[in-house]
Amino acid sequence: MSIQPEPLVTPANPAEPAVDQYGRPVAVQPVEPVLPVQHVVVDPVPAQRIVLQQPIHRQVATSYGQRFAPDSIVVAIIGLVLMIAGLVAVARAGTDGPMSSPVVKVFGFTHTATLGFIEIGIGLLLLICAAATTRSGAIFFGLILGVGGIVGAVQTKSFHKTLALQSGLAWLMVGAAVVVVLVSLLMPRISTRTTRLESI
Repeated sequence: MSIQPEPLVTPANPAEPAVDQYGRPVAVQPVEPVLPVQHVVVDPVPAQRIVLQQPIHRQVATSYGQRFAPDSIVVAIIGLVLMIAGLVAVARAGTDGPMSSPVVKVFGFTHTATLGFIEIGIGLLLLICAAATTRSGAIFFGLILGVGGIVGAVQTKSFHKTLALQSGLAWLMVGAAVVVVLVSLLMPRISTRTTRLESI
């Protein structure tokens, strides 16, 4: 004979005591309320792409150029000698009286104030050409000096009264003119360039 457990009877009205089929009171076990299941929806977080920028390095090239013109040095020396000779002649002859007198000697050659001013002008122009390192200017004024020297050497008597020009000085002017023209045409110039790279 098996003993079956007595079924629990839950009253319809919670205020009335629970009884079994024979009318005996039965202990009622409290029923725990069942909480509804809540579904949590998690929104996906979009993936973010992180780009790491590399530092940018730039290089700046700085160039320095130097040019050496030996022909201009020769032209400057000849122009300076002519200018000094002319200044000495003008200082000795003076400008108070006539430009053709008195006649003075400079570097062993006779001069008047007029010849001194001519030498000052040609010498100054040659110095300017040398400072500007222009070949064409030096050649041009060198040719003028040469032509003047040839005319003076051929026609020395025609310029004896106004310039007191001697043939030796005239041919010396021709030689100086030839040197100016030749060095301006043939002597090479030296150019150097230095480049330096800097990172910034």
